[in-house]
Amino acid sequence: MKKTILLISLVIFLVGCGNKFIRFNGESDNWKGEYSTNIDGTRENGEYTFSFKNAKNDTAFENLQIVINDDETRLIEDIHKGSTVKISSSCSGCSVTSEDEIIKVNIKWDVQNEETFFLELEK
Repeated sequence: MKKTILLISLVIFLVGCGNKFIRFNGESDNWKGEYSTNIDGTRENGEYTFSFKNAKNDTAFENLQIVINDDETRLIEDIHKGSTVKISSSCSGCSVTSEDEIIKVNIKWDVQNEETFFLELEK
């Protein structure tokens, strides 16, 4: 009986090991970015978080555009209130993010400002 319980516990543990959590970070002069994701086989659930470094209590952006990996993901807002922007990302049966990937981010805001930076695996 003990061997059966031990075997079942081991199988459950090994199945759970298929899940992987990875985090990417990067920054530019004005922005910090992060992508955190859980990967299970060909399923991925993640979230991008971008924070404006020089934020004030009343920070707001006009014409905010965030483009990730050359249009793989895009956010466009006429007005965004607050210094943090979150973008959810999920897929099933897809090509999931690999640990050696570098994620390109381009942010445009307030018509005349634009920066490009890269998110790399957090070590």
